Amino acid sequence: MLDVILWRTPYVFEVMKKLFVIIVCCIGISFSGFHVSTATAKNIAEIVDIEIAQDPDYLKVSFSIRDCFTPSLEEAIQSGVPTTFRILVVLEKPGALFFSTQVLDVVLEHTIKYDYLKNEYHVQLPENPDATLVTKDFIEARRWMSTVKDLPLIPLWRLQKDQVYQLRIKAELSKVELPLFFRYIFFFVSLWDFETDWQNATFSL
Repeated sequence: MLDVILWRTPYVFEVMKKLFVIIVCCIGISFSGFHVSTATAKNIAEIVDIEIAQDPDYLKVSFSIRDCFTPSLEEAIQSGVPTTFRILVVLEKPGALFFSTQVLDVVLEHTIKYDYLKNEYHVQLPENPDATLVTKDFIEARRWMSTVKDLPLIPLWRLQKDQVYQLRIKAELSKVELPLFFRYIFFFVSLWDFETDWQNATFSL
């Protein structure tokens, strides 16, 4: 009986080791596949339609994120996964020899969550901090997520008359938390590559 046990124990360990190697290889192949498919899709999204305006007190900016909703992203949202866009807005004062002074650095987060029971999309925007926008229309929800309209960026008194400024804008998809790692890992890896290039706009008061 002892001989049988001693023979089976190494055998079991060997089988477990082979299974482990197979699992690791499968994960590596899957990740490589996602890397190939998403690398070509990276930076398809872009910042467009930048408009800079001023009211009596503030400098305001409007813009849109084009082509940010991939089929995988839409599937994730409609599966109930909370999804957040991080929008980086930087205001700089150019200087000599390519040196610049940063005047403002702001991060906006647009978050969408689908409610299964009510068939509603809930969108939270820092531009509307006192209310959550609600709609049953996914197209409308996507427009809210991908648009910034008349955002008060900086008080005009902080800016110099006739000074040239550069506004830089970029957007990316925040990494979502995996609710069940082994169930969703292959699904979510493709979402991590949403990132636009920096889009610049120059202006003066």
